[in-house]
Formats: sequence, C-alpha cells, structure tokens
Amino acid sequence: MKNDLGDVPFVGFVAHEFDFPALHGRVGQMARDLLDAMIEAAIDAEADPSLGKFCYFLIVGHSDRQDSPNMTGEQRRADELEYSTLRAESAQSFVFEEIFNRMTAAGMTAPIDIANLQAVEMRTVACGAADLINKTPGNDEALRAENRRVHISCVSVTP
Repeated sequence: MKNDLGDVPFVGFVAHEFDFPALHGRVGQMARDLLDAMIEAAIDAEADPSLGKFCYFLIVGHSDRQDSPNMTGEQRRADELEYSTLRAESAQSFVFEEIFNRMTAAGMTAPIDIANLQAVEMRTVACGAADLINKTPGNDEALRAENRRVHISCVSVTP
C-alpha cells in the first residue's frame, strides 16, 4: 500500500545560504514534525529490508533570482543553479544523517552512506530560479527568502 507522506516546504534561506540544518532550526514545528514522520518511515523500511517496505524521497532545491548587475546572464543562471543544488544536497545529507543517527541510537545496523540504503531511495533536483514563488521580489528580502527553499516529498510503500 502506498502512503503519501506529503510535500514539506522549508522556506527562508538567507541569500547564498545552503545549510539545511540551520534552516531546519528556524522553521515552524509543523514542518519539522512532518519531516520527522518521513524519517521515521524511512527507518521503519530500512530496519528490515526483507519485509518489503520501501521509502522514496524527492528533495527539490530552489533559488531566488540572481539580479547582480556585475554578472552576465550565464553567470546569474549558474549561481542560481549552484545554490539550488547545494540546498537540495544539504537537505539530503541532513535526512540521511538523521536516519543513520536514529538507527544507530536504537541499536540497529545503519547503512554507512546513501548509496548503501537498501529500502530507501533519495533523489535531488535543482530548479535554480525556474520556479519562483515571488516572480518580481525587487529588493524585498522577505519575498526573496520565500523563493529560496527546499521541498521534501516522501512516499512510503508497504506490501
């Protein structure tokens, strides 16, 4: 049976920030609780892969528009892509570290890295500034911060 655990937006990175653990500490409890439920589903699947449970994460990084007049259009797009990539990768590392640490703390054998997960799959996507919430934020930092985000989606499957 498929269980869609949702899509959790983590919004509000500072310009050129990509440290997901820092943002995680600043977001609301509801977003942290939803991510926690996703991580627990992953641990449940990974604890005994022979049971046929599976968990899939899609982690999508976003950037704000880079409007620096000192950069060419190509440099701006490269900057946007770089930071959306770094945000997605930082979130992926955070999720894996949580899985690893919780499994280890519970006395379970945890995979040594993402590649060794047996019942959990994690994919990252970098959107650059292609999917803006606020298309014309001007100099409003609050609007720009809404564009700098990571979405984490998770689906668990049980036989």
